[in-house]
Amino acid sequence: MFQRVRFRWIASVLILAVIGLGVVWFTPSLFVPAVMRLARLAMGIDAREVLVEGRPWGYLESGSADAPPVLLLHGFGTSREAMMSLMPWLSPTHRCLTPDLPGFGRHPYHAGSVHDADFYVDQIVAFADALGLRRFDVVGTSMGGALATHLAVQHPDRVRRLVLLAPAGVRPPVLNEFMQQVEDGANPLDIASEADFERVLGYVFEVRPPVPWQFRQFMTAEAVRRRPETLQIVEAIRPFLLDGVREELPKVQASTLVVWGDRDRVTDRSMMPVFTAGIPRATGALIRGAGHVVFSDAPEETRRSVVPFLQAPEPASASDD
Repeated sequence: MFQRVRFRWIASVLILAVIGLGVVWFTPSLFVPAVMRLARLAMGIDAREVLVEGRPWGYLESGSADAPPVLLLHGFGTSREAMMSLMPWLSPTHRCLTPDLPGFGRHPYHAGSVHDADFYVDQIVAFADALGLRRFDVVGTSMGGALATHLAVQHPDRVRRLVLLAPAGVRPPVLNEFMQQVEDGANPLDIASEADFERVLGYVFEVRPPVPWQFRQFMTAEAVRRRPETLQIVEAIRPFLLDGVREELPKVQASTLVVWGDRDRVTDRSMMPVFTAGIPRATGALIRGAGHVVFSDAPEETRRSVVPFLQAPEPASASDD
């Protein structure tokens, strides 16, 4: 009798587990967060939250709390998860902090605020203040790279070193198809359907990663839901992303590494010499066979450039407070 009851109990649990897994599998809004939680667990990354000027900011963190901090800033239309693959490279020697910027990921749009470059830099500094960070390194990709540059100019005492991964912010000497559309007033990153999502993937990746259908549906739905606010952000920050960084480059005091993929179809590779020549203490690394998301297309090559740069001793002229 006991064995029959026990068998029925185990069978019931298994059936419920299978039903639960089926529900999760066929529900992208459940499947994607579950997969991301598992990915964070496997990578030793914690999801945390901090109040910044009364607003909750979600962010990812890895590494020792006593290690030198590094902020990782994602690009336009993405989220903190886009920077996760960089964190295991840096967490052995750095405290890695990756927030969702306002209007992206899980961070709501700040109604009543113009989301231009000054707004984002002020918000990033407020986030750093809320975590008690005085000085830090910054890694930024695409829009995040342009904002990192602006941050280094506006707050030179806060930024120790910069890593710019295919940053936006200057008019390219060579206008590729993507940049020509931007110059004409279009938004090639606009997503209103799954077809748009696939088109954007083709722009940003040279080696397109496999994207399960649950992720395609989830990300498309999120982009559509936030599209009205995203379009407002586009208009507010467009002038800055087009050429707002160029005049600031000579003012960057931080030691800077500029990394580009030679097959970038978004921020054209012709922009790289503009950054390396304009920033006084800049070096460059051109990654062969990589597109716009250089650390995804060529992770090992990118790691060999970024990690030694951030692990090198800080120049004697700089100091930590």
